[in-house]
Amino acid sequence: MNLKIENIKFINCLKNIMFFILVLLTTSCNVQSKSKGYDNLDILYKDFVHYLKIGGEDLKEYCFRICPDEGTVAYMEQNNVSYRGIPDELKKQNLKVTVIGEEYYKSVIRFREQLVQNKQLDSLVYIGREQQGEELFDKRLKVSATETFILMKSGNDTIRCKLGEMFNYDNKWKSFTSPKLGW
Repeated sequence: MNLKIENIKFINCLKNIMFFILVLLTTSCNVQSKSKGYDNLDILYKDFVHYLKIGGEDLKEYCFRICPDEGTVAYMEQNNVSYRGIPDELKKQNLKVTVIGEEYYKSVIRFREQLVQNKQLDSLVYIGREQQGEELFDKRLKVSATETFILMKSGNDTIRCKLGEMFNYDNKWKSFTSPKLGW
């Protein structure tokens, strides 16, 4: 009889330990949420032309992928950094980080419409960056940054544009400013 009671106590203790481990794992997974996006800036730039041509939801998803997201905000908060109001101003104004992607997408759509009107979209190709390389912005966090023109060609026209101030936070490239398109 005593052995049975001891086994029940032991099983209950194991259940409590397993529950505690499950709670810890769930909590740590939520805290370490990662940004979605690109770890390679050249692929990000090349994909810009690809998604411009496709348009629609794919272009919208691309814009959101290259803008700060919940993972970016969490990383910046964990490391006590802020840039261009992110994440501090978002919190103060009670704004969701998705507002950045929405505004970015609106700018890109206007640029796409210009390309369509000028009959440049169909033959648009990515040439490369005007300036190679990135600068080390934050030595402690190993954050790199750049704001270079990307070069595209359509027929005989060369089109220069910037996708914004690009920062590599948490190994994902994100644009922290509005794009300057069609210069």
